[in-house]
Amino acid sequence: MRCKSSSTLSQRRNVLETQSVDGGSTSDTIGLISFVQSLKKQTKAGQDAVDLYRSSQRLLNQQRYQLPAQWLYSENVEGEWPAFAEIISLRDASIQTQMMNQQTKSAQEDELVEKRTGETLADWNKNKPVEGAQRPQDALNVITAYEAKLNKLSEERNKMRKARVALDLSDSAHAPSERDKLSVATEKLAAMKEVWKALQPVYTGIDETKEKTWLSVQPRKIRQSLDELMNQLKQLPVKCRTYPSYEHVKTMLLTYGKMNTLVAELKSEALKERHWHQMMKEMRVNWNLSDLTLGQVWDADILRHQQTISRILLVAQGEMALEEFLREMREYWQNYEVELVNYQNKTRLIKGWDDLFNKLKEHQNSLSARKLSPYYKQFEESVQSWDEKLNKINAMFDVWIDVQRRWVYLEGLFSGSAEIATLLPFESSRFATITTDFLALMKKVSASPRILDVVNMQGAQRLLERLADMLAKIQKALGEYLERERSSFPRFYFVGDEDLLEIMGNSKDITRIQKHLKKMFAGITAIDIKEEDRSITAFHSREGEKVDLVKIVTTKDVRINDWLQALESEMKHTLARQLASSLAHFSKMNIQTMTTEDYVQWLDNYPTQVITLTAEIWWCDEMEKILADGKGAENMERLVVKTLELLADSVLKEKPPIRKKKMEALITELVHKRDTCCKLTAKKIRAANDFGWLQCMRFYFDPKEIDPVRCCVVKMANAQFYYGFEYHGIQKRLVRTPLTDRCYLTMTQALHSRVGG
Repeated sequence: MRCKSSSTLSQRRNVLETQSVDGGSTSDTIGLISFVQSLKKQTKAGQDAVDLYRSSQRLLNQQRYQLPAQWLYSENVEGEWPAFAEIISLRDASIQTQMMNQQTKSAQEDELVEKRTGETLADWNKNKPVEGAQRPQDALNVITAYEAKLNKLSEERNKMRKARVALDLSDSAHAPSERDKLSVATEKLAAMKEVWKALQPVYTGIDETKEKTWLSVQPRKIRQSLDELMNQLKQLPVKCRTYPSYEHVKTMLLTYGKMNTLVAELKSEALKERHWHQMMKEMRVNWNLSDLTLGQVWDADILRHQQTISRILLVAQGEMALEEFLREMREYWQNYEVELVNYQNKTRLIKGWDDLFNKLKEHQNSLSARKLSPYYKQFEESVQSWDEKLNKINAMFDVWIDVQRRWVYLEGLFSGSAEIATLLPFESSRFATITTDFLALMKKVSASPRILDVVNMQGAQRLLERLADMLAKIQKALGEYLERERSSFPRFYFVGDEDLLEIMGNSKDITRIQKHLKKMFAGITAIDIKEEDRSITAFHSREGEKVDLVKIVTTKDVRINDWLQALESEMKHTLARQLASSLAHFSKMNIQTMTTEDYVQWLDNYPTQVITLTAEIWWCDEMEKILADGKGAENMERLVVKTLELLADSVLKEKPPIRKKKMEALITELVHKRDTCCKLTAKKIRAANDFGWLQCMRFYFDPKEIDPVRCCVVKMANAQFYYGFEYHGIQKRLVRTPLTDRCYLTMTQALHSRVGG
């Protein structure tokens, strides 16, 4: 207490002694006046403190307390206090003499402060950063500057308020109003500062997004960033949403979101440098794509240029589709290798022609279609170049496939038979030359199978055209030779060129020729040859049925054409003579009384074809007799049923295969005859000239005919034909139905009218 009281008293005394009312600023003077007034109010309290200090020291002395050496005795304090009080009185007197002057000066300064306050508030209302277009940092800088001004004004106003109190002055008329305005402005400034600070992270996020280089922009991630910033904006306090800056940044984010669709389109790989230059020219911007940022794109207001961008992008996509097609086609043909396959260890031939020509045609059609494209001009040179290449490939391989096909065909003929060189010596020599050139060409292809390398082979096109011409001439000569041979024996038309050449080249070797007989004769599979004179004595069917020739066919020193014609003629004559013999044999048997043994003997003596033909002629002859007597077909039906019963009992027993097949064929035919008899009976046919009888297929035998081959006649309605006597062997016969009969009727009528085929 001692130290503090003494120190405080000394400090206050020092202030009073060093300061004067006349010197210094108004602020200092007002401070001195306020200080003196404060001391005056504290004088009584100070005196009470001195009295207390004195009584306290007295109490300590009475208690014989040993006071410390540095103790400040109350006598000294009591000595200083009157001097301090005197100084206060002097300073107060001086203040009173200067009061009027200080009041005037204070009023003037108060007016200046109020004026500055009004000007500052007006300036703040004019320049406060409420527009959202401002940068947050710029707005905060403005707010900070005005915040300092308003704080300084607030301090000055506080000082002036204290001065008025010290000088006993009343407040000016506008002071409360200005004080309220200053307080409101300070509050709004603080709120605005808070808003801008809240918006600053959003602006920072936008700035970071705008600084992304165009090459690194990913529209999907940009969309995510914008959505995150929008969510961050929505999470701000509700009071922030009333400020234009909030609405501005919200609108800005929504606009950037709409722009992101165009940004995604601008990131299309279809846009090339030429498209960017065109776009920049029309948008009147100057971008360097390597340094371009997303912010520059956004700042260009691309939404306003949406039509321009969409139009250029459409062109770019069209060009990209054409460019992509050309790229794929170029890669396809640059890497395409012709497919090769080994051919009899002699060479390698090209295969996969269908795939090659289909792809070639596809690309040629596509190129033709691209020429009609509005984007064709940009790639005209490339399209024309590939069009020429594809045409060249097509021209070469169109000839190549023909050459290869002809060469393979003729190579099989010329190398497969040694006799061909004798038959066609000039053509054989020419084909040997062709083979040498063709094998040399294929050797080059095997070494470098890429199709573009093949097409660019020196002289390959001319060589192929020459080979094609030579092969065509050889094939023509060969065709003319084979045509002459076929003209001499028409059944050669049933034999292919290769087989015919083998037949002609091995005309002396009948054994080798036998394998081709089934192609020329429907029922003959093999022939019996008499070794002594190499004559043909019989022929065999595929089922094993043997037919002995009535007259042997000589082949020794006879051209193959001639002895084959003789075999054909003798086949017919043999069957015709056997038919006559079979009819004679059958006529001697009585259907009513004959035994199974008699029937089997007849079956075994003749070929199946003759057996069924005999049954046809027998049935027709018996029917004609019955109808001539005016009787019905039921009489004939009984004879047919009797024969079927005889065959049915016999066919189920163990028999040689040939005999069983004969019986089966005969049963099939007789069943049809039975059905026909039933139909004639139902129609009450009793005359030979009734159409119901005439529409049936009828077989007649004329024993008086000089030519045995013309002894059998087939009639159906008004159509009439000679039976051909072509040997068929033991063929499986279809069950005859009414539909089959109608088909025969239709076909015989067509042949009769010469409209058959």
